[in-house]
Amino acid sequence: MTSEELGSELAAAVTDVARLLVREGVHVNRTSLSVLTKLRAGPRRITDLAACEFVSQPGMTTLVSRLEDEGWVKRQPDPTDGRAVNVVITKSGERVLEKAISARSEVLRKRIDRLDAKDRRALADAVTALRTVTRD
Repeated sequence: MTSEELGSELAAAVTDVARLLVREGVHVNRTSLSVLTKLRAGPRRITDLAACEFVSQPGMTTLVSRLEDEGWVKRQPDPTDGRAVNVVITKSGERVLEKAISARSEVLRKRIDRLDAKDRRALADAVTALRTVTRD
């Protein structure tokens, strides 16, 4: 298999995993989960979140507004720059994040439990390779 073919198959497999998670009840979208995960490490500016997620600033502003409407994040003044605003995760956001991570892990665990030892090793090797491929 060529690198191009492998890349195409990899992208399709990642999409299939994302669809599986939605189908099995993990309904918080990937970008929202990623933003909540980043905010768990501490407050971030919208511009920083947009850059991390490779979306436009207006797009991130819209997402943050939706997360804020859900009660999962809040905006607060930046203590070092009175003109700037930071986004912080709320306790409700922490609970949603933990629940989504737990649901995702459970869905995948059930599928992985059905694999034989050879396929589990192959999957573990694939995870290692994926981490290498995605490392900057």
